[in-house]
Amino acid sequence: MKTTKLIILTMALGLMGLMSVGCSKSNSQSNNNNQAVVPAGASPILIDPAAPNSFNGALTTNQGGASVAFKPIAQAFTNFVSPSHPLNAPTNIQVNVNLSQVEAGRYSGKVTISYVDNGNTFTSELVAGSGRNTSFPNWYDNDRLESEYNYWFNFNNRLVFTAQFEDPYGAIVLSLEPEAAATTGHDAEPIANSTYKGTIYFKNFTAPRNTDGPWIQNYGGAPNTYERIRQCWFTYYGPYDCRSGEIQQKTSIVPGSGAGYQALGTFTGLTIKTAFNIN
Repeated sequence: MKTTKLIILTMALGLMGLMSVGCSKSNSQSNNNNQAVVPAGASPILIDPAAPNSFNGALTTNQGGASVAFKPIAQAFTNFVSPSHPLNAPTNIQVNVNLSQVEAGRYSGKVTISYVDNGNTFTSELVAGSGRNTSFPNWYDNDRLESEYNYWFNFNNRLVFTAQFEDPYGAIVLSLEPEAAATTGHDAEPIANSTYKGTIYFKNFTAPRNTDGPWIQNYGGAPNTYERIRQCWFTYYGPYDCRSGEIQQKTSIVPGSGAGYQALGTFTGLTIKTAFNIN
């Protein structure tokens, strides 16, 4: 995913044409802080107390993360890559997880799925940003961390992690659970030094974006320019809505069937200390 400079909107954001990717009070309810009403879920658990606990506008590390072999579901993998190119006989399929804590146990970064096909190496890089949502009058989720829903929590007496990421073609949910015996999650050190197994779920957008991130045309500016508004998990309707109540409310480690996700594949042996850049 490429980084694109934000373009300041020059027209009033209250126009109906700008509401395609952010829900306003006229469409549904919001609280006094212009935050969408999301039922409370499990509380975030800090596994890396040494990491900065206040947002500084950028990832604190960029060490490369951890890579493991990925076992895709054949037809699902074909569907996953179909918006960008056809798939023949992929080999050496791997997933890389490279995340860093930005604030209050939330993790931003990227998940990269790579493979070799027809002698070429392909990568799908899906990102959760380290910034905050831009604030607009009467819009939901103003100033929320872009990685708001990416955190560790206790589920069925296990310390687990779920997170959402996106690229121009769609979104994934990363779900991690321990390979070893269940832990209470009260001691960070065994978690940091342990390995986890994971499942990736995907949802393709019905129409790929022309560039990365949720964008709308900036009719008040130069022709064919776009303005970033919200990542897909903050998008409340339309072709770029990738929300999952189960993942955002932490009531499950699997997206609900109504959210439109499919299981893409599984992996084992992910080293948490390396994948989450824990010192």
